[in-house]
Amino acid sequence: MQPEPNTDYHSGRDVRLAARTGDLTGPTSGLAHDHVQANLAIIPEALAFNFLLFCQRNPKPCPVIEVLDPGEVDPLITSRGSDVRTDVPKYRVYENGVLVD
Repeated sequence: MQPEPNTDYHSGRDVRLAARTGDLTGPTSGLAHDHVQANLAIIPEALAFNFLLFCQRNPKPCPVIEVLDPGEVDPLITSRGSDVRTDVPKYRVYENGVLVD
């Protein structure tokens, strides 16, 4: 059983650093109060425009707060200095709609 996460994070940066070091491995919902929290979608470049268009046409369920260029890992607008490869505690990998990892 996974221990309860520390809920005393004071900023989004605190949450990201805890994920980076492995201290936070579970859901982040409700952490770093008063900060925007979002899901991360990493889309193959060939499908990215269509996904962005879908999100723009469906802004309530799929808001877009930042788009990174291919190969970029640091979201400069929302969390400068972070790394999407290491600062997310858990993620799922889907290939062709199938969960693979």
